[in-house]
Amino acid sequence: MRWPAAILLTALAVAAGVPVAAQEVGGGITTSKLEPLGPPSPGAEAEEGVGQVDRFKTAPFQTDGPARAPILIDPVETAERGGATIRQLDKMTGRTTTFEMQAGAEEVIERLRVRLDSCRSPEGNAQHGTIAYLEVWDTKDTDGEAVFAGWMFAESPALSAMDHPRYDLWVISCTTSSGGTTAAKE
Repeated sequence: MRWPAAILLTALAVAAGVPVAAQEVGGGITTSKLEPLGPPSPGAEAEEGVGQVDRFKTAPFQTDGPARAPILIDPVETAERGGATIRQLDKMTGRTTTFEMQAGAEEVIERLRVRLDSCRSPEGNAQHGTIAYLEVWDTKDTDGEAVFAGWMFAESPALSAMDHPRYDLWVISCTTSSGGTTAAKE
């Protein structure tokens, strides 16, 4: 037997313990989460502008006038650096390897072939905001497609992470042309 979508959605919500009111609207289903009111008191009147369903009330939708424009954040000026410090984790052995690469260089570290195209950090050697553009290939992969190609962020490695079954790779900091490193959170 095939169950209608409305029944399945309601059953899943009820199984999860979420009180839900569902209504079929023009072929689609609209659901709204309901807040418990507490035990009903005899003779209590409903709050103005808030609809009630048994012991639950729906949250009123109110706006404070027209939508406001988003607040723009000033961009941070970054400078191109000579290289990067990168850390690799072998998930099977738990061993980490930290290595430095020059911008434009390509290295093979265990099974991964890594190319660092660019590393940038904020002007004035600021502590936050180091980013690097990396391309990574698995040498055992025969199709030749990159496992990862994109910007990695030192402060938020999970924001743009490499998806590989055995290895994790992330940027630690940029290196300057003189061999020093720019500060970044490890």
